Amino acid sequence: MLNSEQKITYFKEYLSIKNDNFGDEIKQEIMFYYENNNDFAFLEKLNSYPQITEKIEFLVSKIILHSHEDGLHNIVQNYS
Repeated sequence: MLNSEQKITYFKEYLSIKNDNFGDEIKQEIMFYYENNNDFAFLEKLNSYPQITEKIEFLVSKIILHSHEDGLHNIVQNYS
């Protein structure tokens, strides 16, 4: 099982991976949001690297789908 530090480190590392697509910009926004709010409590529910990866990809997709309806803060709060 991963400790909190490992989860946060992996979360940040995964967000910094570039895929040369629109998702890269969204991942930067997610990183900015979490670094400014320093609220990584949602990671406590996740127990593995694949779960963290899945959560990030889920957030990216929700932001892409709903950004025209709501702000980043609300989307992240609703889906993390």
